[in-house]
Amino acid sequence: MSNFLSKIKLIYLRFLLVAIGFILLYSFLIWIVVYQFSLLALNEDLINFWLPFCLPVIPVYIWLRPRIKLLVLKDKKGNLPFLYFFAACLAISAPTIVLQGYLLTATGKLTTVNNITEISQKPITKYYTVANHYIDKQHATVHRRTEVSGRNNEYLTFHLYVACPILNKASQIDTSNNNNFNMPVAWLGTEYTKSISNHSSDTEKEQAFKELGIEAYNKLKEENLDRFVYLDHIGNNDHRKGYYAAIKSIPQYNSAEPLILEAKNEPFEARNGDKFVWIFKSFGIGAAIWLIMLIFPKFDNVQLKKLPEYSFQNQWKTFYKFISAIKITSKSSVSVIIIAVNILVFIIMVFAGLGFISFDGQDLYAWGANYRPAVISGQWWRLLTNIFLHGGLMHLIFNMYGLLFVSIFLEPILGRAKFIIAYFLCGLLASIASIWWHPATLSVGASGAIFGLYGVLTALLTTNKADANSKRGLLINNAIFIGINLIIGFSGGIDNAAHMGGLLTGFIIGYIMYFFIDEPKPKRRYKKKIKIIENKGDLLEKEN
Repeated sequence: MSNFLSKIKLIYLRFLLVAIGFILLYSFLIWIVVYQFSLLALNEDLINFWLPFCLPVIPVYIWLRPRIKLLVLKDKKGNLPFLYFFAACLAISAPTIVLQGYLLTATGKLTTVNNITEISQKPITKYYTVANHYIDKQHATVHRRTEVSGRNNEYLTFHLYVACPILNKASQIDTSNNNNFNMPVAWLGTEYTKSISNHSSDTEKEQAFKELGIEAYNKLKEENLDRFVYLDHIGNNDHRKGYYAAIKSIPQYNSAEPLILEAKNEPFEARNGDKFVWIFKSFGIGAAIWLIMLIFPKFDNVQLKKLPEYSFQNQWKTFYKFISAIKITSKSSVSVIIIAVNILVFIIMVFAGLGFISFDGQDLYAWGANYRPAVISGQWWRLLTNIFLHGGLMHLIFNMYGLLFVSIFLEPILGRAKFIIAYFLCGLLASIASIWWHPATLSVGASGAIFGLYGVLTALLTTNKADANSKRGLLINNAIFIGINLIIGFSGGIDNAAHMGGLLTGFIIGYIMYFFIDEPKPKRRYKKKIKIIENKGDLLEKEN
């Protein structure tokens, strides 16, 4: 019993302190920065899910991990310490995510107006009730967007964003002249979607897109859009981006920020659902599971003796070392710098409100995606900028993993200068291959350059410039990596032209660089002299 009480005191109370501290601090900062003073226009998916899902790793690693080490956690594969670490992170992130959803709906103010024009005369709020209104379907405007998702881009989703002007009454519409249209005070947004496999043929994709257009037209025609309980002023998310793009497409758009609303048909009092209760339920479930997990393992007596080293002061030093470890310097490997630049570009795009899981094609184009019509019109810089852009989170993760793996073996052979030359040459020629093959396809990603590095490594592995002991294993690994990814690419949705162009360029560069690389030095075998003192005191030398 005393052993379990010691676990409560030394480990569980620390968990509760870290968990409650993170949940309250993160939620307070989001409420101040985003909702109360609107200092940052962050993407809602980012602040409501991905940040609270990922950030608990930092306080758990710094302040709770040393206490987890006090337990004897061993299995055949050594996974138990990670299991406790992951369970702690999940127990913190779940209630934080629920709380963000509650803050989004609960902190918004409701404004009641007699007609839609009065909205422009009052401060902007989250919710509105409007006594007199008319939804003008005649001047509806549409934006179409396609989204690719999944680990291997296997899903394709079509989105139709329809924005209709909200007027005070139907008599405001000038039916005699369709071009005589004034920008309204607010717009009502409605989204229609349809998903299919990205491996479908072009004919099937085109047919699915046409079907979505017909379905959306029929629903819009039949639905009474004026029938709603209240209106929700949507924040910075994919819906708003789609409606905004539709509004900007009309000739009368005057660059003013439009007020975009979505209709809600449930009672206003029900907007929060059970979120508030589930904040405490999710925290209680996570805390209870973690408490149960503490019952079974024993204390590690060796680690208990080191407990004074785990003070808060020393853990702040751990935090400083953690920050120092990820700092990029002039002595860092080139591959680490390239990975850091790719991640930095992704983070900047996320904080610019462009998305997180995936980015819109128009945004990728604006940031420098590869596109033949733009390149041949003089925007040659796109041939390089596109290799630092990625279509979303999973695209970035898998590309950076592939880059990290190949660089571990290739950069020591080439050196920093030759490695970066090979990377950019492969990326450039992969981009050229892409626009040569695709007449009008948007392309982003470092995969063409990465395929090129695998080509360079494969070429060098067939020569005497690589370590003979590792040749066979690396050649098999490269063949598997290249083969699987090319096969997946042929199934559709992936720019295999860039992959092939980068790979062939890498082979050629590898054989050219063969003449500028020194052969690997043979491993020296050292003879050690060990002094042995026998019982008689004689000093002998024995060579091994």
